Amino acid sequence: MNIVSSSDHWMFTSSTGGLTAGRKDAQSALFPYTTDDRVTENRDNTGNVAVLRVTRGERTYLWEPFSAKYKGIYAIERNLYKNVCGNKLLFEEINRELGLTYRYAWRSSDRYGLVKTTWVINHGTAACAVVLLDGLQNLLPYGTTTAVQTTFSNLLNAYKRSELEAQTGLGMFTLSSTLTDLAEPSESLMATTVWQIGLTPTAHLLSARQVVDFERGLPITQETDVRGYRGAYLVAAEFDLAPGAEQVWHLVAEVNQDSRKVAALINALKRRPAELQAEVEADIERCTDCLLYTSPS
Repeated sequence: MNIVSSSDHWMFTSSTGGLTAGRKDAQSALFPYTTDDRVTENRDNTGNVAVLRVTRGERTYLWEPFSAKYKGIYAIERNLYKNVCGNKLLFEEINRELGLTYRYAWRSSDRYGLVKTTWVINHGTAACAVVLLDGLQNLLPYGTTTAVQTTFSNLLNAYKRSELEAQTGLGMFTLSSTLTDLAEPSESLMATTVWQIGLTPTAHLLSARQVVDFERGLPITQETDVRGYRGAYLVAAEFDLAPGAEQVWHLVAEVNQDSRKVAALINALKRRPAELQAEVEADIERCTDCLLYTSPS
């Protein structure tokens, strides 16, 4: 599927959840730009990832929405929704046995970037406690051209650096230097950024190395500086859900960010996080209106 935008965002996604996306062209990709068959096959290591440990009464259940790992264990229903103008796509998995729904939507904001909004809804008759790990995998740093992705994919991982601004939870994904064989300075001064609003995190992860530990119920340790691995932005959080209640949060990802933009974003996250959430929603709706009501010039 092709998700459209009123600006220069692009996204190609499979009904499995695998995707590639970015700004302007394939040279400014957020996730690896690849062929349709690989987009579909890479659903377990690229894009959305969610692991939930759900406690009802005295029992705790492990649930990974949209993953094929636990096929047949739960009675589930999956739905896919797309709005009329084609710029919003929502994936939904309903777990009948746990009485929970996990849904996430891809939307775009010209001002802030690609937005993944997630809902966890308790439609059971009793309250439950949720321990969650949710986020994005296989994020690309600035400078990862299609030529670099296809020719130097393994070498590229060695140059990746993922950093966390711990006070705000802003993730920054860069290359330690651009890939070149020339004996000359070759700094990479731009970054991909990801930030979250809506959850109270207990930890942030910048790689997928601790996902298995989380699945097993083992403690995880916050990552603040990761080198040599594929970038990820995963948020660990805990919350309780009363019957009929829901928890909502946003992850906002943007490419090609210079130091000035990163500093401004850190400042905004420190000083006015609630306003940022409202501004993101308002800009998403403005971009939708541009698609619906702007006449061709």
